[in-house]
Amino acid sequence: MKAGDEQSLSWLFAFFYSDLYHYGIKIQNSPDLVQDSIQDIFSRIWEKRETLGDIQNPKAYLIASLRRRLLRNIHSLKSIPVSELSNETPESEFSLDSSDFIEKKELSVQLRNALVNAITNLPPRHRELIYLRFYHRLRYAQIAEIMNVNEQTVRNLMQRTLSRLRSQIDQNLMEGLDYLDGLVIALLQIFRTKS
Repeated sequence: MKAGDEQSLSWLFAFFYSDLYHYGIKIQNSPDLVQDSIQDIFSRIWEKRETLGDIQNPKAYLIASLRRRLLRNIHSLKSIPVSELSNETPESEFSLDSSDFIEKKELSVQLRNALVNAITNLPPRHRELIYLRFYHRLRYAQIAEIMNVNEQTVRNLMQRTLSRLRSQIDQNLMEGLDYLDGLVIALLQIFRTKS
């Protein structure tokens, strides 16, 4: 693609479009805006292909690019000057719904429901972290790049998020799960796997 092969760009677009679209909708529930933003990032990548560095993880790079583009597009729709752009996800956004989770026989229905409810009640940034880590299975360094923070901040936020989830879930339901390891396994099990 960097050498000018348009088919490679088309392949990248087709391969990552679904993940990008679903992530974008979590930030801003506006299909047209999300689709336009995805088009924008691929157009920009094509224009700047010769100057792109080596990208170790295309998925993380594209998600980070989409996040930045969406936030810019959201702010421009609200007539906010570019100098006041925030890297934060809008506080009212980053939503998860029941279709993001699947039922697993390994988890009791009560524990699954408690986890889904607890995740839904997290602040948007915590929900985004959970989504990136357990749905997309990205590493902390990749999440840090996407969220535009350092890796240690992501690790600290994850610890606080997991502790918060654990405290919101009835301890009787958590019986049999080791401290945070069991919670992490449960989170991995409730998120939909991509088909």
